[in-house]
Amino acid sequence: MSKNNKNKNNKPAPAPEEENQSIEFIDEDGNVMAFEILGTVEYEGVEYAAFLPTDVESSPIHIFEVIEELDSDYDTYAGIGDQELVDKIYKKFMEEYKDIYNFTD
Repeated sequence: MSKNNKNKNNKPAPAPEEENQSIEFIDEDGNVMAFEILGTVEYEGVEYAAFLPTDVESSPIHIFEVIEELDSDYDTYAGIGDQELVDKIYKKFMEEYKDIYNFTD
């Protein structure tokens, strides 16, 4: 996948300073992994975020559920155990962001 600044559907393209926003997650083994935030989509009333690992050259996009923390300035992200659901969310993400990113197999 490569980035592209086209914006035909009035979807806001990430501002240059936002394009490189990253977040670090700690996996169950205690390993720290850095991800670039690509965007969010809503699927069946739930918000999901798409992330791309920054330290792996050709890694797939990771989808996490966004859990809004009411008593914090930060959201929590939860993994999704249902691969069929992940595939549906990823398909919607590709549709909504097709003018911002070029998706390739």
